[in-house]
Amino acid sequence: MGNRSIASDFSIAPPRDLRDCPWWKPKTVSLVGSVPAHDRILQRFVPQLLQSFREQGHEVLPKSDGGVNLLLSFGDIPDGPSPAAERVPERDLPLALTLMREFGLKRRPDNLVLLVSIPERLSARPHLEVAELARLAMARMGSPKMVFLSGDRETGNLFETTFCTLEGGHPSDTQQLAERLRDRLVTSASAKEIGADYEVREGAVTRERWEGSAIPGVLVEAGKRMDRLQLLPAPKRIGEYCSGKMARIYEHYLGMKGFSEGMLFAYDPGTETMMVTASGSWDVDKRALQRDEVVMVGGLEGGRLQVLAPPGVRTKGPSVEALEMFSLLQSVPRLRVREAAPGMWRVDPAGTVEVPLIRAGIHVHIGVNSADEFWIESIPANRKLYPYGFGCGTDLMCGLAQDAARRSRAIYDPADPRAYVRWPMLYHGDTAIELWKPGVPDTPLEGLLDLYDPTKVRAIAYSPDQIDQPV
Repeated sequence: MGNRSIASDFSIAPPRDLRDCPWWKPKTVSLVGSVPAHDRILQRFVPQLLQSFREQGHEVLPKSDGGVNLLLSFGDIPDGPSPAAERVPERDLPLALTLMREFGLKRRPDNLVLLVSIPERLSARPHLEVAELARLAMARMGSPKMVFLSGDRETGNLFETTFCTLEGGHPSDTQQLAERLRDRLVTSASAKEIGADYEVREGAVTRERWEGSAIPGVLVEAGKRMDRLQLLPAPKRIGEYCSGKMARIYEHYLGMKGFSEGMLFAYDPGTETMMVTASGSWDVDKRALQRDEVVMVGGLEGGRLQVLAPPGVRTKGPSVEALEMFSLLQSVPRLRVREAAPGMWRVDPAGTVEVPLIRAGIHVHIGVNSADEFWIESIPANRKLYPYGFGCGTDLMCGLAQDAARRSRAIYDPADPRAYVRWPMLYHGDTAIELWKPGVPDTPLEGLLDLYDPTKVRAIAYSPDQIDQPV
């Protein structure tokens, strides 16, 4: 056995100047609405935040037309003796929908951030409590991103800021508050959403090839096992966080019903495609998948995934991480495999099919406490290149995955026998992959999930309830 360690996941310090990151570009920033006159925290902090944007080279516009890179607005959660979740008010319409109508937008603004002050210090609260409070506030107020300013509204003293995203991230800062929040917001606004960039090609694969593939069944069973291991939480519906009336508005006007966390994928040598779970926005429960809730990805054209739809199958959209994983498969070395039994493939230099070295993988919203380096390689977060968090299904997340793979010994050193690699995604979870190497079980994901299973290898100690939020 090897050393059981976390391999210093966050040991690389973020850069002092975000402009050192190659993806950094100046943004346009504007306010929507006025800072509440009674809220001394916001009255004092917002000018500091705007000045911090200017100092880094961003343009703060006096008025927005909806086309700016970053929209900042304000909410009001009354103080009181009851828990914060009980004090969050509900708007008549989601703020995002109001702005779409006001500015004539065809879709909700991606980088709308709502700032609210509260007396509670969220850095001291459990992960799930903060993540659920943020999601409740997002649903009731109508913004996909939130900043909680913890302080005293009467004096204006600000103690900490907590930036929350739908994925469940909620890092808090207690120093350099304006500068650190600026960098978090600019990073998030720099991540372009690409998870919905796909094209369905009806009839591009025969029904016989689709039904003859063993991989959809493999993913169905792997999802059930991940449920037993508490690696996949239950899907979330917007109605859990807001009134029925508000939930109906989200569904009717914004096409939003809910979401589910996590993703599974595997490469199928028989069809030479990547199979991936469908998106939770299609009411998919990845813990109890149906065969037609597995999506076949056959290529990438013009930056868009090519989803292959067999005749008679109502193909759903792929998980938002699908482009990230497909791009990752294209970036790693390839090798040959042979079919040892129907649907079962093994490494063979003289094999008839060439495949990416990455065979399968999972995206899970869990915290990893330790990982045995004998079994699985842990790649530290590269915080010099990606210092702060951003959403799933974005171009920066694609870059993060490829950067992690490039730094992997198990992937690029033929002498490294390990068949499993993992890396953290700042603030909201982990990606783990399985490689085509001699000795892995014939069934994809079986060996990888054994690492999480206390009745099997148990090489990874993890928590579904606590995810680190490094500063």
